[in-house]
Amino acid sequence: MCYNICNMAYRFQFLMTRALPAALFTFLTLAPVAAKSPPAALTYDELLEHSDQAKFQGNPEDALDYAAAAHKMRPDGLKATQAVEQRIQDGLPDTVSPETLAAIPVATSAIGGGLGTVASVSAYLPCKAQEPQHDWTFDHETYIYLKPATGSDGELKLFCRVHYTVPGDTRLAERMGSLLAIAHHAWAQKTGAPTANADAPFNVWLCRGGQSGGEQWRDNLYLYDLDAPRSSIEWIREIIHEYSHLAVPAIGGYTDPEYWANGYLGERLIVRWIQRTPGMPALVESAWGDFSGAANFDKLLIDPAIALYKKNGRSKTWLDRRDELGMRYFIGQMLTVDDKYGARTLAAAFGRLPRFREARASDMADALAEVVPAQPPVRTTRSAHKPAGDSGASTP
Repeated sequence: MCYNICNMAYRFQFLMTRALPAALFTFLTLAPVAAKSPPAALTYDELLEHSDQAKFQGNPEDALDYAAAAHKMRPDGLKATQAVEQRIQDGLPDTVSPETLAAIPVATSAIGGGLGTVASVSAYLPCKAQEPQHDWTFDHETYIYLKPATGSDGELKLFCRVHYTVPGDTRLAERMGSLLAIAHHAWAQKTGAPTANADAPFNVWLCRGGQSGGEQWRDNLYLYDLDAPRSSIEWIREIIHEYSHLAVPAIGGYTDPEYWANGYLGERLIVRWIQRTPGMPALVESAWGDFSGAANFDKLLIDPAIALYKKNGRSKTWLDRRDELGMRYFIGQMLTVDDKYGARTLAAAFGRLPRFREARASDMADALAEVVPAQPPVRTTRSAHKPAGDSGASTP
């Protein structure tokens, strides 16, 4: 009995003096550091230790917050300055507080309309990033953060990162990111729905070389040959076109002008929504510059598509065409639906597209039939007085 009591006493002493402190140390070391605002009671060195710990645990938001708090405590402190710079070069987090942005070496400015914040990393801090398609290296970065939704904790949410190779492109990156944020706002406001990429952050690569134009590849947008002459409205069209490949559900199968229709469809819808929304053209002008070419945009790109659809009506033959005219016809139908029933009807139809196979224009017609009031059937027979496939119907 004495042996058992002594043994139990020894075990209790071991638990209190060794095992429990070790377990507590393990918990404190491995448990996530979750502090939206670093505790005021922490010392300078403790803040830096917490920053290192959060980085080790894969928590870039807290790692930056703690480093910024240490830097705020001692603006001339070398360790805090180095920690902040390292966290920035590691990449700014997907969520960040306005207070943290104000405390680190990034140049911030507001996007008009209170949509969000532009944050450009200081040129002396190289932020090396390698784009995934060509393996080109970029040294500079601008971040676009959007204003949080009502009722959130006030942190800014990352919308996109704009990468570029020379500091002289900082202003272009800021303008381009702001324009993309306005395009996103137009989509959200008009459709009331998330984008096709679920509003996930994406990368924009401003390329000095390459053939003039743009490209979307996975969650990356590319703008090539930045010095090639472009009018302001052509820049706007090109930027919104590439964003539309992320935002608008993909409808494919075309041979010309490109395989997917969502880029051309989205550029027309979003530019037109911007024109029609009070105050939004002024946002574009303040963020990007001249928007006066929008009238010419309508004349060249909007009106012909609507006219083609109106001329041929609801036609399966035209809907099944895979050439440039077939895409124009399809876009004309979508613009007509937008005019007659509104963007939310379009969004409802987009939500009914196939999810496990490639969607085609005919799928969108079927989806519209589910959300639009009863329409006359699409005729596929030839008429003695009309081109093949014409139905004569003018309703969407």
